[in-house]
Amino acid sequence: MIIFLLIFIVLYGGLNFYAFSRTRNVLHLSGKVQIMVIVLLVLMVLAPVIIRLAESCHLETLARSIAYVGYLWMAFVFLFFFLDIAFNLLRYICKFFFKSAGSAPVRNIVFGLSIFVSFIFVVYGFFDAQRVRVNKMEIQTEQSLLNNGKIRIVQISDVHIGLIVRDKRLQKIIDCVKSANPDILVSTGDLLDGELDNVMPQARQLAQIRTRYGKYAVAGNHEYYAGIEHSLEFTKNAGFEILRDETRQVAGINIIGMDDVTGRKLGIIRDNPRLAHLSPAIQSNGFILLLKHQPFVNNNENFNLQLSGHTHCGQIFPFTLITRLYFSKNCGYYQLGKNKSLYVTRGAGTWGPPVRILAQPEITIIDLIGKKID
Repeated sequence: MIIFLLIFIVLYGGLNFYAFSRTRNVLHLSGKVQIMVIVLLVLMVLAPVIIRLAESCHLETLARSIAYVGYLWMAFVFLFFFLDIAFNLLRYICKFFFKSAGSAPVRNIVFGLSIFVSFIFVVYGFFDAQRVRVNKMEIQTEQSLLNNGKIRIVQISDVHIGLIVRDKRLQKIIDCVKSANPDILVSTGDLLDGELDNVMPQARQLAQIRTRYGKYAVAGNHEYYAGIEHSLEFTKNAGFEILRDETRQVAGINIIGMDDVTGRKLGIIRDNPRLAHLSPAIQSNGFILLLKHQPFVNNNENFNLQLSGHTHCGQIFPFTLITRLYFSKNCGYYQLGKNKSLYVTRGAGTWGPPVRILAQPEITIIDLIGKKID
């Protein structure tokens, strides 16, 4: 986490320095104003650290206020960086045809346009992040199932309950899940964000959801960042049974929950050798549903459907293009072979900036259609 934080500060600081340099060159700021702007930008860069310190001192209202300001600015400066480079690249191309494209007025117009479009996108993305979509899909199977051969599975993932996603925003997600009337509810990780103080009321909100055959969850990387023991306590209080390299058989479905790779990298958990032999052993007993937070597919694992999350589909375009470089299966449905598929959800919440652009939040409804059990 320390290495990640240092890399983040360097990269994010670089983006803010770029925005400062462009502003200084266009607006010709005086020395005093430049110092004031630099101080504000340093505070914005350090906002994630300041937020955590404020919350650890039980200054929750202050922490939430800084979170909104700091993370919205983060989204703005990210977008400004990409848009300004794109617009300036276009301006350089236009210089070959129109000499006036290199003039100071045109450069100023490009700067103003980058600011305006970034602002519009942040406003749009802020409100769009609160409009949870419902994605429905139907999967046929030859296996026998209870409930007249039809089981409705609802997947939530990457809710990131914390300073921003809570109370009303969380209730919108809960209402979507309730209206779907799930037989089984699964959470594929990152139910919590990095902050844990005063979130138990949100666990009681999630406990409102009732299902016919249970609620099951696996840990994501943020459960480990927040503190795995406390995260597991929260998840249990929310009414979920946590599967940590374990399996459960319910309604004709074998649900396998794999712990996140973060726990293995940190040395907190070790590979379970028994799990490698578990899937083939239960193949003949019913449909195999694999819950795994990060969308890595192991060809040696035997399953019919893997449900994952983690990527947020980039959350803010053009980061979708970046996440695709690391996760070949970034978001959506993938047919991996006969009776073997993967679905990677965009997630229901937000991490960092409470903004989504071209990566709408969602819950997933999967109607599993099989043979009736007599």
